[in-house]
Amino acid sequence: MNKKILSILGDYYHDHDIAFTALKKAVDMLNKSGLHTFELIDSDVDGLEEALSQKYDLVILGKENRINPTDEVVNKWMTRDIEKKIVDYVNNGGSWMAWHAGLALYDETGEYTKMMGGYFLSHPNEHRIVKYIPKENSSGISLKESFEAMDEHYFVKYNLDKSLVFLDSESSYGESEAGWAREFGAGRICCLAPTHREEGLTNKVMIETLRDCISWCCKL
Repeated sequence: MNKKILSILGDYYHDHDIAFTALKKAVDMLNKSGLHTFELIDSDVDGLEEALSQKYDLVILGKENRINPTDEVVNKWMTRDIEKKIVDYVNNGGSWMAWHAGLALYDETGEYTKMMGGYFLSHPNEHRIVKYIPKENSSGISLKESFEAMDEHYFVKYNLDKSLVFLDSESSYGESEAGWAREFGAGRICCLAPTHREEGLTNKVMIETLRDCISWCCKL
């Protein structure tokens, strides 16, 4: 069975190529399992609305909402219309993964954020060693290994049942939820906070984490 995955990655602060390389490695792992064929198609926000009408099994968003974050007047790409189409896509059986920047600076009261069940609050300016720790949960994603990376520590506002959290994070700055997943309508939602520097995105356990999240989102 062929599984089609759309990725939308990269913004002013987050390198597209490093993130896409990590995703390709995770998808390659899945393809080597031989059970299904996974096709990863890279796009941008300009192609998202059309893509949502096609039969993608999963959309992975690793891009923040701001288009021009350093300008005096900051524009955002997610309109109410796009937001509604994303929610409809998941309700009708698609899966959506908000990865790192995909949780950042979207309308806190909007339908997208409500569907995700949480959002990025802040991260300290200084990078520190962040440890990511799997935890027992009811989401269906079961990770086996902790890992560490020097990176910005994402702190999130989490609004769902604690039992859905499959990954926690901790650093000298504190602790936060770092991964959760749930069913939504006929589709699935997964949120994953780590990570965006090359050190973290080449870590074997991080790649395996991406693999396991993609597998769950594709309903395997």
